[in-house]
Amino acid sequence: MKKYNHSLTGILLIGFLLFAGCKKTTITSPAQIIGGTNHPNFICQHQPASASLNGQFVFFDLDHDANKDKKYFIVALQKNGLAFGDSCDVIQAPKPIDSLALNWPAQIKAAAFGTTRNILTDAKNAVTFSAPDPWIYNQLNNTTNLYRKLNDPVYAAAKAGAKPFGNNPYSTNYYPQATYTDYRRAFRDIVYYFKDGIYTDNSANGGVKLLDTLFVGANAINWISIDHTVYVDFERINSPNRYFRKYFYFDFTNWKYYTVNETEARKDYLSYPSVNFIQWEVKVYSLNSFCKWPVGWGKK
Repeated sequence: MKKYNHSLTGILLIGFLLFAGCKKTTITSPAQIIGGTNHPNFICQHQPASASLNGQFVFFDLDHDANKDKKYFIVALQKNGLAFGDSCDVIQAPKPIDSLALNWPAQIKAAAFGTTRNILTDAKNAVTFSAPDPWIYNQLNNTTNLYRKLNDPVYAAAKAGAKPFGNNPYSTNYYPQATYTDYRRAFRDIVYYFKDGIYTDNSANGGVKLLDTLFVGANAINWISIDHTVYVDFERINSPNRYFRKYFYFDFTNWKYYTVNETEARKDYLSYPSVNFIQWEVKVYSLNSFCKWPVGWGKK
């Protein structure tokens, strides 16, 4: 009986080793490759010639050694009447960056913020062009408000000289009071330092503030994952001649984006006119929904 048990044990052991050996040689399918040759690492407002901002944005892939590999393409926000939507149509297929202007400085492989013809690379330098002239890489004029708000500790506080990652106007937080308070809409000049989760507002001795406090509900956005931002002004269908903003925040690593829509609410008071005040609506989407990505473009 003992011999039988030993034999059975040996057979089971041999079977287990054979099974384990088979598992090691099993061929599995390779993981799905996401994306292509080009990956967006910068987006800015499209401002051709001297035109005003118009709901068009430019995606860049600057992260290549050779300029022939640095590409860009242009998108335009879809519209519903007077209002802009949350997605875009591609209106110019990808081209090398030298098709915008010649002589982009090849060593520049990332950027901060700007417009098509004026791209800041950090707090002190920018790459600019005026067609048909080539790109010019130069220091910012250190007497301008732009230089001041990025480099003067009175306005940039602890982030003076640090590379920013966005700049746009934002409505002030306005809270209607229990008793009537007149509404005066005002704007703040926001500079973003996403990876630190903070911003400045270009006010003297204003210090740095948490991005979670940028607007009511701002903590719905994972700010430290954001790379860049753009925005558009628009007129709401039900509010003729009243303009609002739509903001976009891009997280290229996790391949998603947030939209923040300004809206208006109303508070009524006895014996006084009603007061409009600003509210914000946050949505999040996969970047697959932002546009039909050109062939070869996608997540890194």
